[in-house]
Amino acid sequence: MAPRRSTDGLRGWSGRDPLLVALVAAALLEVVWIVYLGLTLPPHYRAAHWAVAWVGLDTAEVIALLLAAWAAWRRRAVLALFTSSAGTMLLVDAWFDVTTARRGDALQSVVLALGGELPSALILYWVTHRVLRHLSEQSRARRDARALPEGLIDLRRAGRGGSSPGGAGTP
Repeated sequence: MAPRRSTDGLRGWSGRDPLLVALVAAALLEVVWIVYLGLTLPPHYRAAHWAVAWVGLDTAEVIALLLAAWAAWRRRAVLALFTSSAGTMLLVDAWFDVTTARRGDALQSVVLALGGELPSALILYWVTHRVLRHLSEQSRARRDARALPEGLIDLRRAGRGGSSPGGAGTP
């Protein structure tokens, strides 16, 4: 199907994509905000609720992981949402652990990020990918993607054959 042309000459633009416009506008506003922060933030800042921020982030990670476990146990498609959310929170946690670490704590933060948070996030993203791929295949085949089959996310098989990230069976 050929893209529709609008009267303003933009190829492929039909004027019916307000979500696209909103997302691009939000990204551009975020770039402006990043530049502003880069120019105006002080080099040091004492946070009034430092412990609440970290405990809150870690609590959100635990909740997302428990929800992902529930969704995996119940074989629910919402597993993709919970694993992608948990993976993203782990990446945010690693980022702030490393970038806010004092000099004496920097090595520990990097080791924890590289040895724990980043690999865990990659596994969670791999699970997300597997679930979404399965749902896409199921929706094409049956148009019914409510339940996930047993063994879809079997970490015991991750190192063997087609179920590993980058394995023989992965596109």
